[in-house]
Amino acid sequence: MKKIIAITVLLVALVFTACEDRFDKDPLSLITSQNMWSTESEARAGITGMYSRFRSTFNTETFLIWFEFRSGFWKVGASGAGQWDDLFLNTPNATSTPSTNWNDIYRVIGAANLALKYIPEINFSDDDVKNTLLADAFFIRAFCYFALGRIWGNVPLITTPIEALDDENLYSPRSDVDLVFGLVKDDIDQALTLIADDGVRNRIMASRAAINMLKADVYLWTAKRMGGGNADLTTAQAAAEAVIADANYELWPSYEEVFRVEQNRETIFSIYFDALEGSQNQYGQRFTYQANQVPAAVRDNPVPIGSSAQWHTFTDLYVNNYLNKTAGDIRKDIINQDYNYKGKLYRWVNKYMGEIISGTRVAVSDTRIYRFAEAILFRAEAMNGLGDTPGAILELNKIAKRAYGVDDFYPGTLTPAEVDSLILHERLIEFGAEGKSWFDIVRFGKAFELVPTLVGRENDYQGNILLMPVSPSTITNNPKVVQTPGY
Repeated sequence: MKKIIAITVLLVALVFTACEDRFDKDPLSLITSQNMWSTESEARAGITGMYSRFRSTFNTETFLIWFEFRSGFWKVGASGAGQWDDLFLNTPNATSTPSTNWNDIYRVIGAANLALKYIPEINFSDDDVKNTLLADAFFIRAFCYFALGRIWGNVPLITTPIEALDDENLYSPRSDVDLVFGLVKDDIDQALTLIADDGVRNRIMASRAAINMLKADVYLWTAKRMGGGNADLTTAQAAAEAVIADANYELWPSYEEVFRVEQNRETIFSIYFDALEGSQNQYGQRFTYQANQVPAAVRDNPVPIGSSAQWHTFTDLYVNNYLNKTAGDIRKDIINQDYNYKGKLYRWVNKYMGEIISGTRVAVSDTRIYRFAEAILFRAEAMNGLGDTPGAILELNKIAKRAYGVDDFYPGTLTPAEVDSLILHERLIEFGAEGKSWFDIVRFGKAFELVPTLVGRENDYQGNILLMPVSPSTITNNPKVVQTPGY
């Protein structure tokens, strides 16, 4: 089945991308609608192309740059250079820091906007199919704006496709982040209204559970970072509980198999990769060594050898303060491996090891975006924030049971503050290298406490140290965009 999906995704995406790339213009994705978006099959192709562009945007080191590298948990690997130092040290710079250009995300949004404009005009043989494709577009647009709002704060708000060089939206100023999150929430509601009740689909596209996971994620952020308070916590809890009640998903008994078995029952939404597509761009390729960096005696036994150099690995802070903090945590060896050979330490992130095909390791593991374990921890976080600390401890202990093999690992006598701290601690372990750590730390309000390079820097960059600057090329291409204050 995975081979069939791979071939279909590749063929459709190639057709869509070939058409689209001819018309991409900075700064905000100019895409033609000519000879496109007139039939059901073209609508399906357009949505597949949207997911393909989504994958190409949120992969390799870019995913880590936006969602991981500022947490203090990452350092340069065996082959790395210093281009990520701005992120590791939390000294972002508009010129030298990588991935300060948001254009790729807007190209995904542009594809979603095209779908939302043209699909309603197309006749479908089944309205459920039509509505579900629209739900895909709303879901992906919400995901992208959620990312943009957390990374940059105020950003241009584009809700219609840009189809001409004189389109007034081509040069849009940054909109207030409250408006951005308002759109995100509206898009999520639209997606939930439209999605057909068809269960899982294939775990690489929108489903009711995936949309509810995004909803819980968004509302926890706005509850804690944007003054949403108890009302938003209540919405987040309800969204998480809707996922937990879905019989199509469960906490997988084996933590290791969550990352070794694709499309398992714990996976709610993931980004798809397959060797048949020639895709070796999943960011796991940044964690393995090249053969010439490892003595022959230990190549792939146990030090993993891949087709790409090792650019990134975990810091001692993360390994010692989180992975090794509690004896018996079965997750630590799945997340990270340390191996000493003749006095030299080899360290690699062990989650996304891909497959060995014809003697060569290729990075084709699916990137897990949302898992059932996170629904449980989302629920615990919301419950604790709403005053139900005993209930939150019960949820937290479901994750601890799999991790430590002990019932009631955390006692019922913990205070709300202690439980909040433990939920964050468990998240930082459970989702190691899954693109959660940076914004988890920020959401819990612990950036200036837990990240050593941020201690005492609350007022740096005019108080905008937690946001990213905008690249000079972005501002050159769109003069209405102003730099993030402080940069």
